[in-house]
Amino acid sequence: MKTYALSCLSLLLTATFASADWVMVQKVDTAGQPSEVTTKIKGEKARVDMGDKMSVIVEAEGIITIMHPQKMLMKMDPATIKAATEMAGKMTGGPAAKPVATGQKEKVGEWDCEIYSWEGTMAKGRFWVAKDFPNYKELSAASDKLGKVVGGAMASLSPQASDFDGMVVKSEMSMMGKNVVSVLVSAKEQAVDDSAFVPPAGYSEMKMPAMPGMAPQK
Repeated sequence: MKTYALSCLSLLLTATFASADWVMVQKVDTAGQPSEVTTKIKGEKARVDMGDKMSVIVEAEGIITIMHPQKMLMKMDPATIKAATEMAGKMTGGPAAKPVATGQKEKVGEWDCEIYSWEGTMAKGRFWVAKDFPNYKELSAASDKLGKVVGGAMASLSPQASDFDGMVVKSEMSMMGKNVVSVLVSAKEQAVDDSAFVPPAGYSEMKMPAMPGMAPQK
């Protein structure tokens, strides 16, 4: 479960929100465990499905983590998210450094990419950026919408989409002793139904553990 959660965190940190509806498919390898990840974006909402194991719904009301094998879900309200991200910000010691162009170039699928490196307090990584990716500016410009939900302090754990002059089509992240490699398979502008952001019926809710100094969520 930890590896799936880590992969979800890594993807959410580098995700973008756009005004249009988008569906993105990625091949992800987390500590040697391959999976296919589908991200559905509608306005200021996003849903990340990691195969049939886990889903994460992100919206203004908070974050819902859905564990399908256990038929359980866990909700994190905005106050808890804020406390968690402030704690993360203190642990990392402030804003993350900006990614640096290495001068290296490599083709990923159909895309000609420039490779960037980045290193923070708790993570480091390399990013393959395609500058001719269609509509990348719209996706990158809207990335601050995700920050409003997961908290600005989380930016210290990873570079943001707006840090790159193009679309990240491949990334290699090392975080908490685990390696996560993500390769973009497709990104299409297509309609996403509102039902994608409704948790499945019949799942039991697991209460989120209380953050230090906070009362448990109701």
